[in-house]
Amino acid sequence: MKSRLWLSFTFFALVISNTIIAQQEFPADLENPKMFNQNKEEPHASLMPFDNIANLLSNKKENSPFYKSLNGTWKFNWVKNPADRPEDFFKPKYNVADWDDIPVPSNWELEGYGIPIYVNIPYEFADGRNQITEMQDPNPPHVPHNYNPVGSYRRNFAIPEDWKNRQVFIHFGAVKSAMYIWVNGKKVGYSQGSKTPAEWDITPYINSSGTNTLAVQIFRWSDGSYLECQDFWRISGIERDVFLFSTPKIHIRDFFAHADLDENFTDGNLMLEVDVKNYFKKLKAKEYSLELQLLDVDSENVIYRETKPVDINTKESIAVLFNKLINNPKKWTAEAPNLYNLVLAIKDENNLLVEAVGTKIGFRNVEIKNSQLLVNGKAVLFKGVD
Repeated sequence: MKSRLWLSFTFFALVISNTIIAQQEFPADLENPKMFNQNKEEPHASLMPFDNIANLLSNKKENSPFYKSLNGTWKFNWVKNPADRPEDFFKPKYNVADWDDIPVPSNWELEGYGIPIYVNIPYEFADGRNQITEMQDPNPPHVPHNYNPVGSYRRNFAIPEDWKNRQVFIHFGAVKSAMYIWVNGKKVGYSQGSKTPAEWDITPYINSSGTNTLAVQIFRWSDGSYLECQDFWRISGIERDVFLFSTPKIHIRDFFAHADLDENFTDGNLMLEVDVKNYFKKLKAKEYSLELQLLDVDSENVIYRETKPVDINTKESIAVLFNKLINNPKKWTAEAPNLYNLVLAIKDENNLLVEAVGTKIGFRNVEIKNSQLLVNGKAVLFKGVD
């Protein structure tokens, strides 16, 4: 009798233990509406550091020596049930030689893993017409635990030799729906936001010489999936470019250019705010300056140039402001989309270029007045179809 009771107790203990383990295996981050960012960089304007103005004006990030694409063939493992996802795969010694190959960027459903789902109003994991056997009723922020495909990705990379003593960042253009990232076996962070870029500063995690191991794990559904119930294809994976970029220790991290027109729609008002970041560990820097140039796109003639000191000693970041009236610039309209090259250059105490970034801008004024949409003071009519 005691033996039977002991066996029964042991059986139920194992069942309870396995249930608890299974519950722990599903990441709580996926169902926590407050969790969508672990260790990510703050959003910023699209930019790429360049080593000279000529390469910057080419408008091709591939021409920067501080850009390295990670697109291509990655090792890939796919499971339907999160409990079956590989453990410790992010460790460099974990053997992924027998894993499949998958192109990045891509959607794994279009590479033969799982089902691409097209619906409008219903959530794809709660609609029995989608040939998915394990459904659940919508219950925000909860998503399926037993059927929630997981893709695990691995690849190696090396850092260019001239990137030493610089910051190194990794950029994911879009990943759906939720992702974890590891570098050399160390967890770097987590992200949700499937159609927005995610970036991390991976400088503390990399080997500046030799091989680095990059691992990513993606879950098809998270609480963010409840924000995406609309008329489109529901597909998963690393959907846009992945690349590394490197910056100097004094770096233009962000900028915002507002190119408006005066009340007569004649002269331009250029207002610019630049966020300069100091990555020196002891927060000490030499004397730097920030140069702004506005160039004509066609001739590259300098329309406006101004230089300001960058007083960033002992500070992590500062804002540098510019405000300039531009006499009668070419105006931007849909019919005549005139643009200018905006160039920002960090220079050292010897006036040598440290970094150049930039973008194209156009001078225009958009407002609603008397129930009409006006561009540069003139009413416009939008024509289009859904």
